Amino acid sequence: MTDSPPSYPPAKHILRSLRYEVEHRPDFTSTASMEAGPHLRSASGHVEIGALATLADATAGGLAALAASPGWIATSDLTLHLAGPVSARRVIAHGRVLRRGKSKIVLAVDLESDQGSPLGIATMSFSVLPRRDGNPIMVSSSEATTHSFLPSDGHLDEPAAEGHIHEAIGLSMIADVVGGVETDMTEYVVNTLGAMQGGAVATLGAQSASSAVQASTGSNEFFECMDLVITYLSLGKVGPIRASAVVTQVS
Repeated sequence: MTDSPPSYPPAKHILRSLRYEVEHRPDFTSTASMEAGPHLRSASGHVEIGALATLADATAGGLAALAASPGWIATSDLTLHLAGPVSARRVIAHGRVLRRGKSKIVLAVDLESDQGSPLGIATMSFSVLPRRDGNPIMVSSSEATTHSFLPSDGHLDEPAAEGHIHEAIGLSMIADVVGGVETDMTEYVVNTLGAMQGGAVATLGAQSASSAVQASTGSNEFFECMDLVITYLSLGKVGPIRASAVVTQVS
């Protein structure tokens, strides 16, 4: 006899900060959403690309888990291209499975505003893994299923009361390292495998790149990341987890 899988996500978690809600359909498509409150925005007022990557990763990950059932999955790579800075208060994600193989599942996620304006597109692949006792149970259904990951601290309708996503993750700068940023491993960023959630990794990488560009130009301007291409080499389970960057060209 095995214990029931633990509840996921924990009470304080990056998905709850997004007020993440999703509907998965039996044709392996889904629609999800996030509320882009002040805690998910940069100094310029635009939505952090790390938050958008978290939305895309969670949407695709849920679909991939259904497609891989009874197995489980881990993100192999994530690519996100934005059409421009995102100002929408609510972002919608439409996910679909492009390829469903025995060892890998490939998906695409289209991002749009709640008014229907296109914001960006993400593509991801997931490795299919043997199921472990601690993995959540995801079972395909002949009907649509919905899930809501909302705050559990009384701030359901008060996004302004939440700390910024960088503070919640615990992101801090590393002195004397170009684009050096780091964070500890906490429940806030954990995924179903006990490692850092893919969107949190993206947030770390995006901040590293933006800091490196600002340092290399010596400018007081604010630089925002518009594209992400991430390959996940291994599971980050022990902190601190660090990122650094190399600026190859400024034009």
